[in-house]
Amino acid sequence: MTAALNAREKFTADLAAVNVALPLRYDESNDTIFDAAGRPVCTIDVNRERPDIEVQKIAMWITLAVNTCGGFKLEQSQ
Repeated sequence: MTAALNAREKFTADLAAVNVALPLRYDESNDTIFDAAGRPVCTIDVNRERPDIEVQKIAMWITLAVNTCGGFKLEQSQ
């Protein structure tokens, strides 16, 4: 087993231990990231101090990073 695979399995196990199921998805309507079971994981900029475009970019970066580390690949949408 490679070190990367081992790290990915530990990462997903750690998330599962706190009830986070991958992949994550971002809901722009309330600036919240949800897990695969529909549970909220985090809300970006709860005090509404940043412009919407910044909030969306930050949320997408977090979602992409966590999903990628968990072994999911970016899929192109049309």
